[in-house]
Amino acid sequence: MPQEKAYLFSEKDLRDFCRRSFEKSGLSREDAELVTDTLVQAEMRGVDTHGVVRLPFYCKRLIDGGSRANPEIKVLTERPSILLIDGDNGLGQVISVWAMKKAIEKARFSGICFAAVRNSCHFGMAAYYAMMALSEDMVGVAASNAPPVMAAWGGRTAAIGNNPLAIAVPADKSFPLVLDMAMSVAAGGKVRLAALNKEKIPFGWILDAQGRPTDNPADFFPGGTLLPLGHKGFGLAVMIEVLSGVLSGAGILGEMGLWFRDTAVPINNGHFFMALDIRPFCDLNGFKGRVEKMIDELKSSPLAEGSTGIFMPGEIEFLKEEASRRDGISVSKEVIQHLNRFALEIGIDPLNVESG
Repeated sequence: MPQEKAYLFSEKDLRDFCRRSFEKSGLSREDAELVTDTLVQAEMRGVDTHGVVRLPFYCKRLIDGGSRANPEIKVLTERPSILLIDGDNGLGQVISVWAMKKAIEKARFSGICFAAVRNSCHFGMAAYYAMMALSEDMVGVAASNAPPVMAAWGGRTAAIGNNPLAIAVPADKSFPLVLDMAMSVAAGGKVRLAALNKEKIPFGWILDAQGRPTDNPADFFPGGTLLPLGHKGFGLAVMIEVLSGVLSGAGILGEMGLWFRDTAVPINNGHFFMALDIRPFCDLNGFKGRVEKMIDELKSSPLAEGSTGIFMPGEIEFLKEEASRRDGISVSKEVIQHLNRFALEIGIDPLNVESG
């Protein structure tokens, strides 16, 4: 069933609401603005599964004690191109920005840095951290494991996370190339958002508790599972589990609870981040020019019947971000109701749908 109505909000109003929510839940002003930025940027880029709909879950983790509002993030191991970081059970966004900044800083001198993180939580939109490298004309990579929400290839129950991966590459005149994907057919957040908006989902996204295909997103909770993006998606999820979980000493597979359900319990998510300086390999302008040439050649490919165009990774999201800045940020009626119920719970002013 389609959404009945959507409201338009200014970026300022949406940011103000999120910041107030996080401050009320215990975050400092600086960290509240940081986490707000990750959610609002996701919303503006059309990645609404990782946008403001997630706010109450993060706040409840802070309120219930599952995540620390003031973590003491520490570097446990440091080499010229390696970092092992303990996030002290803070919010994933706070830890991840800290870690990626460290990785970029080290890559300026060593050319590359791989940072592994443990004792973290759900970090939101993976592309946010990969794109941090773009301002330094570097390639950025970000990935995370997750609690089991996806079946193994050939399985019918949740066995592994859908373990997102993002890669960001600078270009010349075009938008940067930004890949951001989960290893399931559809992100879990997309299924949860469809349930909130009372929409059907395509068959092939999930199985219900009995292992049967279903188009009802409510069948995902409890007992259902996401389906992997074929054997390749499952294989990539396994390798991300190794690099973000096994390597870092974070939780793996069933050692982690569901961050949005077990709000009083530390999750011990693992992540990895990489910053790669282009300049030791080649001339920076030459690199960007060749990326541009590659984009031009790909976009000039003959179109398939019914196709409206060839889009590069991240291009649609950049176009949606431009539209959001120009026209306002669209948020569904159901999500606004979800946020305003939470606002009343914690005692802050709700979003004003009249001015939105």
